[in-house]
Amino acid sequence: MRWKTLALSSALLALWFPHGGQAAAPDADDWDRGNLIAHGDFAKEPPGKLPEGWAVVAPNPPLAPMYRMVPGAGGRNLLTVEGNGRVECFGYLRHKVDLPAGKTYRFRVRFKFEGFEDVNRHLLHAIFVGNNDAILHYRKDGAWAVGEGRFTAGGKGEVRLYFRFAPRGRVEYARVALQECAPIPPRPVKIAVCQGGGDRKHWAAVCDAAGAKRCDVVLLPETFEGGTHAMDGPAMQFLAGKARQWHMYVSGTLHVRRGDVVYNTAPLWDRQGRLVGLYDKVMLYEPELDEGLTPGDGLPVFTADFGKVGIMICYDSWHPEVARLLAYKGAELILFPSAGYYRQLMHARAADNGVVIAASSGTPCGVWDGGGNQADGGSPDDSRYAPSAILGCEKVDALKMQIVTVDLAKKPSPHYWGGPALSAPGGRRVRATSRWHLEDDLAREARRWWEE
Repeated sequence: MRWKTLALSSALLALWFPHGGQAAAPDADDWDRGNLIAHGDFAKEPPGKLPEGWAVVAPNPPLAPMYRMVPGAGGRNLLTVEGNGRVECFGYLRHKVDLPAGKTYRFRVRFKFEGFEDVNRHLLHAIFVGNNDAILHYRKDGAWAVGEGRFTAGGKGEVRLYFRFAPRGRVEYARVALQECAPIPPRPVKIAVCQGGGDRKHWAAVCDAAGAKRCDVVLLPETFEGGTHAMDGPAMQFLAGKARQWHMYVSGTLHVRRGDVVYNTAPLWDRQGRLVGLYDKVMLYEPELDEGLTPGDGLPVFTADFGKVGIMICYDSWHPEVARLLAYKGAELILFPSAGYYRQLMHARAADNGVVIAASSGTPCGVWDGGGNQADGGSPDDSRYAPSAILGCEKVDALKMQIVTVDLAKKPSPHYWGGPALSAPGGRRVRATSRWHLEDDLAREARRWWEE
């Protein structure tokens, strides 16, 4: 079967290359040096049978994909996997490993594919060694796809290359590598959230307390100041000034007029008091429409110096698609200013999508990590098996604040079981195990206005 390069639109690339960009071709020695997988460079393996150390596992043999070595360009042979013509096809290649405990490892794959569009749905590159983990992100490298994951593991186990539900799909692997690497550095971010109302003097005190505690970001509630404001008005200047004064990110929401349209707008200001961007509330509460506000038309994700930040506002939280889309776009922290909200939903929104949610509100504030853990220890649930990414929580009762430190480098799953390759939030694309995109049916049903 002749290889045909799969042409992908920029929109499609964004789905399975969430961080975009072109990567430089990896150095061959870098892939080979210390590779704990025997025959992970398939270039010199003879065509036909599989390389030594690799074995096919087919839980239901009639559904097994086809595996073999084939000649590649430039004299380099490739490990290929092909669908068997059945939509139910499912199986994986296994390579056993024995890793020293307590070490950090980098697991990488380099491959081409055709016959399907969604790498995350049809491939899973997992490692089961005292834990279960998987490659959750891919990038484009010319005509190749490269996936990489880093994690701590140890003991006897195996690497698995899954192929699933792509009847006419084909994958050509050039390299698979598992190498010891430096420990994953922590990425602590200190977040200040608050509750209640007040005038600008009160919000200045909140920002000053957060700044004095060396917070990275402070979030004020929804419409922390009433009225309608101009983009260059005093309220916006106040937020920018506090960001600049305390060298921290600042957000909240205001009703902002731009031209003849009024939005419920959440600006994000950076440590220099510069505007990073604006989010206009997408799901307006019905009374807001009656007041003359207009819904926004996008869900942006912003780059901060500590990670990726999304924003949802109040009534947005009743629509799970909002948090899901932000997670798909790479948000690690979702700021959630509101007038009032259902707090128990935050466990679900955070855990569904593997994100940190920080809520400031007229009602009690809070922070939740990607495993659904609540910063102040509230709402314990013995059905959740997640280590916590929350490093600390300090309350400032006089200002009704919480100052919470979360490690964004930790990505716990709510049903952890040692890692995300067995159970993980749907917001991590690779964990969708259906044979089709449920989102397609959801979009179709959302547009149907009549009852059948």
